[in-house]
Amino acid sequence: MTASNSTPTGPFKRIAPPLSMIAVVLLGAALPMYRNHIFYYWDDTAAAAVPVWQRVGEAISQGRFPLLELDMWRGGNFAAEAATGLWNPVEVLLAVATQGIDNVALAITLVKVAFMVLFALGTYLLAREYGVRPWIAAAVGAALPLSGYVLFMDATSWINSLITYGFVPFVWWTARRAARAGGSFVWVVVAGYLACSTGNPYALVAFGMCILAVVVETWLVFDRKRIIGLVASGAAVALLSAIVYLPFALSVSVSYRRDSGTFNDGFLAPQLQDFLAMSNPALQPMVNIWSGLTPTFPALYLAWFILPLVPWLRWSVLFERRRELMGLYVYTAVYVLLVLGPSNLNVFRWPLRLVPYMFLSLIVIWAIVANEGLQRTHARARVIGSMAIVVVGAYIGWADLPSTTMRQGVTAVVLAAAVLLLIKIGVGRFAGFAVMAAGTILVLVAQVSWFPGNYSVANYLFPTSEKLLEERFEDRYVGMTVQIADLGKVGPGDLHPDGVYRDLTFGSNFSLAGVETLTAYSGVGFNLMDEATCTIYQGSTPCPNAWDQLWRKPSGTDQTFADLLRAETVVVQNTLLDTRGFPAPEGWRQAESTDRVVVWRRIDPVPFQDGRLSSVPEGIRIESDRMTGDVSEQVRFSQANGGKLVFARLNWPGYQAKLNGQDLPIQMGPNGLVQVELPDDVSEGTLELDWVLPGLGIGLIAGSIGLLITLVLGVTPLVVRRRSKGRPEYDDKPVIDEQPDEQVPLAAGSPAP
Repeated sequence: MTASNSTPTGPFKRIAPPLSMIAVVLLGAALPMYRNHIFYYWDDTAAAAVPVWQRVGEAISQGRFPLLELDMWRGGNFAAEAATGLWNPVEVLLAVATQGIDNVALAITLVKVAFMVLFALGTYLLAREYGVRPWIAAAVGAALPLSGYVLFMDATSWINSLITYGFVPFVWWTARRAARAGGSFVWVVVAGYLACSTGNPYALVAFGMCILAVVVETWLVFDRKRIIGLVASGAAVALLSAIVYLPFALSVSVSYRRDSGTFNDGFLAPQLQDFLAMSNPALQPMVNIWSGLTPTFPALYLAWFILPLVPWLRWSVLFERRRELMGLYVYTAVYVLLVLGPSNLNVFRWPLRLVPYMFLSLIVIWAIVANEGLQRTHARARVIGSMAIVVVGAYIGWADLPSTTMRQGVTAVVLAAAVLLLIKIGVGRFAGFAVMAAGTILVLVAQVSWFPGNYSVANYLFPTSEKLLEERFEDRYVGMTVQIADLGKVGPGDLHPDGVYRDLTFGSNFSLAGVETLTAYSGVGFNLMDEATCTIYQGSTPCPNAWDQLWRKPSGTDQTFADLLRAETVVVQNTLLDTRGFPAPEGWRQAESTDRVVVWRRIDPVPFQDGRLSSVPEGIRIESDRMTGDVSEQVRFSQANGGKLVFARLNWPGYQAKLNGQDLPIQMGPNGLVQVELPDDVSEGTLELDWVLPGLGIGLIAGSIGLLITLVLGVTPLVVRRRSKGRPEYDDKPVIDEQPDEQVPLAAGSPAP
């Protein structure tokens, strides 16, 4: 039996569902900003992503590729951080396009909303590929980017995850189309590379699971020869992505990620019972998070209509279509196990982060079943079932947080009424979409009134103007600046753009102002330097003894740590350590004192103004020290008799040195600085210092092989795709006919009973 393929006529009818879906997503994305205009400029986005995003855009605009930014110190190894999107052409293009916008919160908001729309489109296309009718696909496509965790966590804070969500559904869609209908596997490589080159390790898992899902379905239903193309596509993406992840893997030895292990402390680990309330928009599940035992946002909310409609759906279709849906089941099962797994699985931390990947497959499964129409028999029993689901969801929400009794009760009543309306109208046509979309928006209105922001993570309240930061700091904190300050010592009333941020800033925001400083946000850190300065992930230095550390001479040196850093300015927070009455360190003076900080300034200029050399052996003559590139440096010397040269740069893996053209070992210097020891038998010469991307050779070779595989996939379509002239069971286009809910049509690809 061949499924009907009565496509709606006219271009508008074809594009009306996805356009309507996009309109809902745009409206939903705008709603949180009514009460909170910096909703998308929050936590890690503000502290790390925006400064890196701006620097990448600026560097590319200047014609350079910012793999290592020396002036950002612990936060400047963009290659090792991986999740900077350097290798992702879409991210780079958007970074360049938005870097000229002075309001950095606005710039990053535009980017985030674009990826929310992309996530919706990918979900829509994936549902359509599985035979779901357009308006149902549009409804679930609109719901997913506006679900609790995606909107309130990833869209707010973790932009790298949000970007990954935008690409992952396209991987699945392109792979399944290629396997089912003979499409080009090149598109699988393109979509896969865009997902994996975000630098998010979770993208690698998601990509692998998408390919596995389609391989399973191809083996069971489609032309098995196309598995070759799927495997080749997966291999190509893995090889192309090697250069993205190798620098992290080869730099982990100096970072705090080196001790990653597998254990379970329950942190960000959801409980199974809370998923029984994933249609309750007021649910704040019992999940251990930074703010306590319950998130300040609806972390496990998916969509209001998903669970209450369960009694009305013809679930037997999942058994009838089990062969062609088996990959979908495998994908879902794996993610369910991961979401309920240990809190730490080596570098993969916090299972709550995997919920959106699981929700993607769950919502597609729901759409496949809803596509069969609502069952109208035994209506009273089904209504009772739906109401019971609403009540159970409200009970779980109340049990997790009893203080929300009134909220749970009102939500349950409104939700019950909306469910009854949707049951009456049905889900397959525009009217059903309108009810589901309207409910999604109304739910979001309520949610943003209850949860105006995600207060389970940090709200830094940074200034949003790049020019303002430059005016405050660029000419005030000159040269290499050491800030000794703790965000935890800032009073709540002072944490706002015109408060503490007149004198201090945290994260990597100094880079927006053009200030070179140790203060930076880093997802990897640099252990030796972080320990010496007592620096934590977002750049705070909560230890007052960091001041004393600056003026000590590290073991084996005759210069202070401040001199080795080539520091010219030191800013000390008064509430952490009041240095207003301290005697000035030798060679320094107190340049400024405010209610918040004391600013210390070096009296004499640092030596070797054109380079980063900070310590030389006694008796040596430095003829010149100059930068010969963004990272490379050249030192000419004479009258040497051995000894060590120290440079004010972190000794990241990848540094190389040549003395008069001969390789010279790089040493780990004081507190993690680059150090080179001169041979005793060389009295004069030229030392060339450079940094090369760790794993560059392997990455280029792997990438070349990946490109070759992609080329083969593109130029030999007869090998990777076979267009069958007669396909009695599968059409090239999925079913899009408008069936009334009472009818139960066969979905595309379903064999005749």
